[in-house]
Amino acid sequence: MLCVKAEIIFYLYYIWAGVMTFNNFFEKYFKHTLICFLIFLSASKSHSQSNYLTLHQEALVVDLHNDAICRCFKGQNIERFSRRGHVDLVRLKQGGVDVQFFALWPDPRKYMPDGMFKHTTAMLDTLHQIATRNPDKIKIVKNPDQIRQIVKQGKIAACIGIEGGTAIENSLTKLDYFYRRGVRYLGLTWNDSPDWASSAKDESKLYRQGHRGLTDFGKQVVRRMNELSMMIDLSHAGEQTFYDVLEITTKPVIASHSCVYSICPHYRNLKDKQIRALAKNGGAVFINFYPGFLVKGFERIYQRARKRATAIEDSLQSNQINEPFDRSAFIHQFIDPIYPKVSAIVDHIDYVVKLVGDDYVGLGSDFDGIMLTPAGLHDVSKMPAITRELVKRGYSEDSIKKILGGNFMRIFSKQFPKPTK
Repeated sequence: MLCVKAEIIFYLYYIWAGVMTFNNFFEKYFKHTLICFLIFLSASKSHSQSNYLTLHQEALVVDLHNDAICRCFKGQNIERFSRRGHVDLVRLKQGGVDVQFFALWPDPRKYMPDGMFKHTTAMLDTLHQIATRNPDKIKIVKNPDQIRQIVKQGKIAACIGIEGGTAIENSLTKLDYFYRRGVRYLGLTWNDSPDWASSAKDESKLYRQGHRGLTDFGKQVVRRMNELSMMIDLSHAGEQTFYDVLEITTKPVIASHSCVYSICPHYRNLKDKQIRALAKNGGAVFINFYPGFLVKGFERIYQRARKRATAIEDSLQSNQINEPFDRSAFIHQFIDPIYPKVSAIVDHIDYVVKLVGDDYVGLGSDFDGIMLTPAGLHDVSKMPAITRELVKRGYSEDSIKKILGGNFMRIFSKQFPKPTK
């Protein structure tokens, strides 16, 4: 940056000197200088563009959360290129993602009270089958050393997380089972709450219900996860649960797909005090890409527009009117004025960095678990756009590499006890 400024000052001085000293040749000289200056700027811009792509390729890129496995249960194939959804093995590679956490989410609305463990196991089986069928593209990994080994081979390192503590059905034995099969983080809650931990939704003013924080069994879960070297994920967790965990855990924790409350005051986002506590613990927040968590007021406008669109559709159907109705266009007329770009993601990264430093933030897309993505980031193949925005804002290579994946590797490595000599 200093070099660029020096060059600009030099050219401006050169122009000024020409005006003052060689008035007779000013027009000819000015045109020549201007052409040289424009060529210089063009070359600098091209160099910057190639630099961000090179940096993205060189960095270890880690995404802490996607829901692609859920699509497999809808009959969709993520093993080959597709224009459906946000993620498949081809587009992961195109986006330069080296390490992908695949979230296993058993929908409590379908599988409660006694089908949560079974469906989570079925999702786990599906991911293992995908890896078995594609050994040249992807490999399930369980520790940092395996990540380094698989990435060095040019393959995608697949890690496994579970979204929702109800998956273990109040059983430490089932928690142990998931760990043996490769699960390396457990989100203690989803929007629902297990018997032993309260979610952000259930703790919020709009939905306040049930117990708050961890029960005695919930504390047992946290301690057992520490023993197993399984990361504790606090995305979706209520504030009381959040702080209860931090009082107990002996290892860094994560928020695998959350954003900043001060920018977008949604119950799913983390407040400044929580972010500071997370940093003090040595953990990190991994920024979610959903516009409703990125932009203030977006979720309210979006959900209202969806309800209005549904009402119109119902009215047309009940009155047997066959007029065409473009649902998407109708909704977009309301949300487009505040629709976020990739820069909105980096706004949240910026906020965390300024608040606690560049060691405590990363990426947790929530691809295939969200209905909308920022403009310019419609699927995982566009992930380099984030690196471009970070470069544009003047982040150093070291900081960018931390944000893209280095911070995760630090946290993941601290889960495992040091080898004995």
